[in-house]
Amino acid sequence: MLACSTPMQMRRQGAAVAAIAMLCAASWMALNVAGNYGGHVSGLFYTGSKSPLPAEVAAHTYRVRDDAGYDAQFYHLVAHDPLMRRGFAAFVDNPPLRWRRIGVPGLAAIVAFGSDRAVDHIYIAIQLVFVFLGAFWLAQYAQSEKRRAVWGLAFLFIPAVAVSIDRMTVDLALAALTIGLVYYSAFDRLRWQVYPILCAAPLVRETGMVLIAAWCIRSALKRNWRAAALGAACAFPALGWWVYISRHTAPDGTAWLSSYPFSGLIERTVQGIDAPVSTLWLRAAWLFENLALAGIWLALTLSFYLVWRRRFGFMELSAIAFTAFASTLGKFDIWESAYATGRTMSPLLIVLGLISVRDRKPVFAIPLLLIIPRIALQYEAQLMGALRRIL
Repeated sequence: MLACSTPMQMRRQGAAVAAIAMLCAASWMALNVAGNYGGHVSGLFYTGSKSPLPAEVAAHTYRVRDDAGYDAQFYHLVAHDPLMRRGFAAFVDNPPLRWRRIGVPGLAAIVAFGSDRAVDHIYIAIQLVFVFLGAFWLAQYAQSEKRRAVWGLAFLFIPAVAVSIDRMTVDLALAALTIGLVYYSAFDRLRWQVYPILCAAPLVRETGMVLIAAWCIRSALKRNWRAAALGAACAFPALGWWVYISRHTAPDGTAWLSSYPFSGLIERTVQGIDAPVSTLWLRAAWLFENLALAGIWLALTLSFYLVWRRRFGFMELSAIAFTAFASTLGKFDIWESAYATGRTMSPLLIVLGLISVRDRKPVFAIPLLLIIPRIALQYEAQLMGALRRIL
């Protein structure tokens, strides 16, 4: 699909690419449901076999062959009790953290009108809508940079997106919003569309606040005080919601912060992972985990390079702001796997990738490319399991 000269043609091509991306995501979900979860849509939330559940949800929730499960099992409960009135917080690992990320589960609850049966399907449909939006915005951005619209399909390979399609985490939505924010910020005539995205981003995940900070700093550097004030005002919906959560939950006692800059990442690098010898798959996983770790270090290095070169556009400031944020994260499990790190750091990987598209400098896309193999290997395991059961 070639870049077109008229905005209408560009939008049509972008929409076609986005529809293909959404179809690919939906097909993977359908394969997972049919092959790995016995036809139960709720299996996509990857609820552990030993995870406690409220009776209202347990009756129609599929449990996977994994004791612990994965993060989306908690967002699943948030969608069923968004205002914390049903006592579901007792079944969640970290209620303040999970309920702060109300964006996707809260929207699912609103659309479902309180129906426990409908909310699961609507949550999944919302994920697919964000796949469409993310791919559409990426295709539009690519065309604005004289690239082909088919670049929009690259949205599926962003770690946060790939993990969310497979495990229903909320990071997919923030990835889409990050791309939309970059795209709209580049055009004065579309600038007003930035502010709804800035409002939504921190409600999806707290790291959305980093995008608000980058926007405000960039606006202040340009002496656009109105844009800076409007950007700062976009933080208030999330701040208000966080106050509500703080009044309905115990304080979050998790030790998130670093004892020194990048302590979590440094400790993960020094500690490393024992090289397995049992199977080829595990040896490949070990290799790809180390490649992903190298990708994160390269992403941070490129952000420091942007500071050194004094490049302070919105994308550059977003990368720098996310690097500063990463320096404060000391909790080890954020850095221990490509799944966890790739999700958390996807906004950084995205803006670096978009800089690569704009400047025709492939080095800025390498961090993202180094993380993809580990995510793809997990997909291979899911795919083989599904095919064995179907066939």
